[in-house]
Amino acid sequence: LTHRLLLGWALYGALTLVTVLLLLWYRGVFLPCRSSRTAQAELGGRPCTLTLENGAFAVQDGETELWRSEAALRVQDFLTLDIDRDGETELVLLVWRRGNYGPSKPFWVRRNDTNWSQHLFIYNWQNDAPAPQWMSSALRPQVKAWAAQPDGQLQITTPQDEQTLWRWGQWGLVRTDA
Repeated sequence: LTHRLLLGWALYGALTLVTVLLLLWYRGVFLPCRSSRTAQAELGGRPCTLTLENGAFAVQDGETELWRSEAALRVQDFLTLDIDRDGETELVLLVWRRGNYGPSKPFWVRRNDTNWSQHLFIYNWQNDAPAPQWMSSALRPQVKAWAAQPDGQLQITTPQDEQTLWRWGQWGLVRTDA
């Protein structure tokens, strides 16, 4: 009787542990979005403080919060650069979100997936608020590291340590080193 009772409790404990781990995964707890950093940048001609903390991103002017990333997004990192070479600084976020596409998806896609995937979001800054310029679908391969280049290109390192360069094209980013 004692052996069966111990086995039952062990199975109950294992099932509880698996359930907790699945719920944590579903909430995005294991995503690489736990870093914190603050930077100063000029957006729309206005000096701002950019703050990334545990997957949440915010833009402030002094004590006034101008914008905060959506709660459904987990922001991994951010950059500011003139990525489209128009003379204005854009805000570029490396984010994790559920689904390959947003509310608008290609006509051939019947259903958006629900897995976490990595995306690049580019915002123009207008009237003290971000205006979406381009929101990528899921990145393949994913971004391990990235950096803004002085000429406005985006250098991306993949998990396989491949170095790539990207520049703004007509609509979206175009690889320039391939």
